[in-house]
Amino acid sequence: MKAHWLLSLIFLLAISAPSKSGDFNSDAAELSAVLNPAVADHLLLIGFPDQSINRVQSASSTSYRRRGGYQSSGWSQRITQQIAEEYHIQKLTEWPMSEVGVHCVVYQVPADASVAETMQRLSQDTRVSIVQNMHLFKTEAHQYNDPYFKLQANLQQMQIGQAHAKTTGKNITIAMIDTGVDLTHPDLIDQITQNENFAYRISPDFSNDKHGTAVAGIMVAKKDNGTGIIGIAPDAKLIALKACWPHQTDSIEAVCNSFTLALAVNTAIKTGAKILNMSLTGPQDAFLELLLNKAIEKGIIVIAADTGLDKKNENFPASLKNVISVQSLRQPDQIPQLHTITAPGEKILTTLPHGTYDFISGSSIAAAEVSGIVALLLELKPDLTFAEARSILQKSESPATIDSFSGINANTAITALCETTTCPQEVLSFAWEKSFGG
Repeated sequence: MKAHWLLSLIFLLAISAPSKSGDFNSDAAELSAVLNPAVADHLLLIGFPDQSINRVQSASSTSYRRRGGYQSSGWSQRITQQIAEEYHIQKLTEWPMSEVGVHCVVYQVPADASVAETMQRLSQDTRVSIVQNMHLFKTEAHQYNDPYFKLQANLQQMQIGQAHAKTTGKNITIAMIDTGVDLTHPDLIDQITQNENFAYRISPDFSNDKHGTAVAGIMVAKKDNGTGIIGIAPDAKLIALKACWPHQTDSIEAVCNSFTLALAVNTAIKTGAKILNMSLTGPQDAFLELLLNKAIEKGIIVIAADTGLDKKNENFPASLKNVISVQSLRQPDQIPQLHTITAPGEKILTTLPHGTYDFISGSSIAAAEVSGIVALLLELKPDLTFAEARSILQKSESPATIDSFSGINANTAITALCETTTCPQEVLSFAWEKSFGG
């Protein structure tokens, strides 16, 4: 009996524990440097096409060598080593971005050398197709110490109750690139089908991270479970990819960099998720742009937090073409940029680690709400395109008044879609009865 109990416990731990990313079998000191914001200004990323990447079928191939969970061709490794020796820079890690056929490498420029000069020389190297700085990104949210009220005013404003009479996001998967998530939170148990930590060396913890837990709760918190809150798309499932880590211990603010985000986006594409939520912002990034354009090409609807500053070098990936950018309005008279969607983002009740809840604000929260609404739309129309989604979202925004904020109305969006798409008849009948008492 004891042996049977022990085997059961081991099995449960194996399927519930957050997974580490396999790419961290590289030298620990080198990866610590890659993830250290203090030396980011002396880190460079370069990329070049490697046609061998997509021809490799298994780890048994003799042309590729395993490097953690990824594979690097002998040809690409020789090139990256030659570059390191010719430019007197240290190679820290390398990996293939399999979805775009590009081999990537992170180098560290010596402290006494000019980063700008090294970049200039590398940009003229015919072997190199992309060269850039290591960029830092940050999440967009902050926490309030307001009293705990079991009230989700944002859901009432967006008429989620009426929307849920038609759709709850069933059979839709959202990939979220953020910090970790409390996998044992009562409102998130069984809602997360896959998780991976790409920042393991700098932040091995997963379930104690605040920002990702808050964003996850907005999107997929359970309904009708007798506790807590309701997510925008409670029957959708989530893939939690940790590429960001808390800025300080126990902080909701978090940071990420080009390296961890590139690994996460590449993985998100491979998962086959319908939606990619990125509740974060940072500078223009060539590596991420390449990957995100591939995601968009594959029909993934990418949704990102918009700072409201309309500065491309501070508002990526929301500034990228064909990404749905989402802004939270703090004042009724604050005018959003024309290309953005607005959603409630101030003092929104959501999940936090250790089974708790609190009020959180920021465009991260607004972006999560819109990701959830897109999941509702996709349940009704699985082949929904980016253009269709953005058009429906824009048309469903309520105008601002002196007493209320503008912002998206989920029920209006669903109703608009049902005018052109056949929605389940029994669900529509239920919605009619709820609305008119029939």
